[in-house]
Amino acid sequence: MKSIQRASRWIMKKIHSWGPLVLFIGLLPSLALALAGIGERSSFFHYNNFTSIERGHPSDFCSGSNKWCLALYKEGYRNLKGIDSTFDQLNIPSDSATPYLIGQRSLDNSWLVYDLEKEQVLIADTEYQKVIDVWNSLGLAQPTYVNARNTRQLLTETKDSKALRWKRDLQMYLFLSLFPFTLVAVIFWYLNRKTKQQYKKTKSKVSLLFSYMFIAPVFVIIYMAISSLIAIFRQNW
Repeated sequence: MKSIQRASRWIMKKIHSWGPLVLFIGLLPSLALALAGIGERSSFFHYNNFTSIERGHPSDFCSGSNKWCLALYKEGYRNLKGIDSTFDQLNIPSDSATPYLIGQRSLDNSWLVYDLEKEQVLIADTEYQKVIDVWNSLGLAQPTYVNARNTRQLLTETKDSKALRWKRDLQMYLFLSLFPFTLVAVIFWYLNRKTKQQYKKTKSKVSLLFSYMFIAPVFVIIYMAISSLIAIFRQNW
């Protein structure tokens, strides 16, 4: 009976000492992923001979309330004449030589037809039918649209952008996820080791029970770390 009491007191003392720290560190991975979700990110895609597309996912450069958007990208971040907004969606070009695009602005949800070669707005209106009529008058096919959610499926990302995205995601995983995961796992392993040592001294089943309780989260944490890494590979593949 005394050995059980001693083991219980020792375990409660360790929980009292380590519990708040373990709880705080245990919350770090989810906090890090939450912060990463609102962090500014962008990537670049080939569009046609006149411009590339910058995709914000999410990004503060987006004009509207939705932080997922598309922007026309020129070297040196030069703004195209008449373009003062990012886009919620743009047409997929039928070929690289066609200078015309049709898109929905993020700023006010209006539509426009734009000549990339002359850098000229041909029409801008909130009524889609008026805009699509101008588009059709140019002899262009019915447009298919791409947005910031399906960009990677419909356009080709530049090699530099893809390499940078891989690097950024793996750094995020290493510094914001893997390190807290590992630290929490080490703490639980240490507590498990100490409870087993206590069991050898007291032969108390309470100590043995707590050793199993401390080691179980290690496998959960390892599973979370591996799952996060797999998610990164799926996102970037």
